[in-house]
Amino acid sequence: MYSRATRALASTYTYHTVCRKRAFVMASAAAPSSGRLAIIGAGPIGLELAWGAASRGLDVEIFERSAQCAGHVEDYNFVKLFSQWKINMTEDGKAALRGQGLKVPEEEAYPTGRDLVDSYLAPLAKAVQEHPRCKGSVHFNTEVVAVGRGALLKSESIGGGETQMPRGKPLCKRRRVETPFRVLARNVESGDEKYFEDFNYVADCSGFYRSDLANWVGKGGTPALGERSLRAKGRLWTTIPDILGAHRACFAGKRTMVIGAGMSAATTLRDLLELRKTVPGTDLVFVTRSEADPFKVIEDDILPQRKVLCELGNQAAQGRLPGVKYVGGAAAREIKEVEGCRLQLNLELPGSSTTEVVDELVCCVGFHPDNSIFEELQVHQCYASNGPIKLAATLIGGSEDCLKQVSAGAEALKNPEPGFFVLGSKSYGRKSSFLLKIGHDQVKTVLESLAPSANL
Repeated sequence: MYSRATRALASTYTYHTVCRKRAFVMASAAAPSSGRLAIIGAGPIGLELAWGAASRGLDVEIFERSAQCAGHVEDYNFVKLFSQWKINMTEDGKAALRGQGLKVPEEEAYPTGRDLVDSYLAPLAKAVQEHPRCKGSVHFNTEVVAVGRGALLKSESIGGGETQMPRGKPLCKRRRVETPFRVLARNVESGDEKYFEDFNYVADCSGFYRSDLANWVGKGGTPALGERSLRAKGRLWTTIPDILGAHRACFAGKRTMVIGAGMSAATTLRDLLELRKTVPGTDLVFVTRSEADPFKVIEDDILPQRKVLCELGNQAAQGRLPGVKYVGGAAAREIKEVEGCRLQLNLELPGSSTTEVVDELVCCVGFHPDNSIFEELQVHQCYASNGPIKLAATLIGGSEDCLKQVSAGAEALKNPEPGFFVLGSKSYGRKSSFLLKIGHDQVKTVLESLAPSANL
């Protein structure tokens, strides 16, 4: 049974007019098993979708903000994942590797981000680029700025149908469900912009592991005093730093504060403690909102590396690890630079406050999606997570163990905007319990909706 909060949230996406329900029926009935698909993001989910869609006869165009595939994974290429290869690959993807004469990675091994790109995603991207349905249509260094539906405004042709269909506007001749998408993209090097037209479908697989999309560390998710300016200067770490590699000099023999209680925080703690073994004077201040044992340990966790990280985080909070000071039940009130380019943080506690001075601050408090891309489309978003409402309603009150989550099905991936999908980590909004296997299931569901295997 779902909780009262879950039921209340679910009720918010119920459409109260017959016209909207009819519009969804029209959208499904009008969806052909072929057409043009625009994919935003050439990461793990975007590439799987591209390969599957092209193999099923759809013409695919991909837009990737980075200079190469999987730009977000490149940003954490040094991190060893806590999930095995078998959870990060699909049968279609493995077939693409074999088609190039490449060896499929050992399923029980744990890849780093670098392994994931080099041994799987890059070969999959190559297969996509060489597919006849994708040739010349993979655009790197290209950021999608906006997606529209012809000349229709957001408030017109509600749900794709006749409701609020504009009259006397010659550029708006067809309902939303019959009007192709147009994509405004920008070259990140030159700044030049270009419209790409006539797409039947658009899938936003862009993710959000970006410094500019990191959440704030202040109380209630708002910025601490001084945080905005320090982040703008690049003085704060908002993604996982390469502590044992490229960024070692920033942390060796220094005092670092880590704020957060997720897997990114635990990974950062682990790397700092590893560095401390060889560089004396490498100290940590670990800050969380919870008072004690901030990590939930699953005793029979089938992802043993995840369990190790959670146990390490709790040991740090319990004061059992040398060189670690724990401050629980806290929120950052103010951050400012002090003498020697150090950072002084004022932390608010229940009924009191404390001040810490550190050399570096690593903010591991999650990310939020950039939904400005589709702000002119009719996408119903969850007020709690910023994810699409139907999927969000299935997640509220569900298991926090990402391995126990299953695909929510085709209905949960639909939007009022016919033919538009948000997939991958971005579909979970602010929730951090996404695993690639869920995204792979999403891809299968969307492919069956756009190009059913029974028609192949």
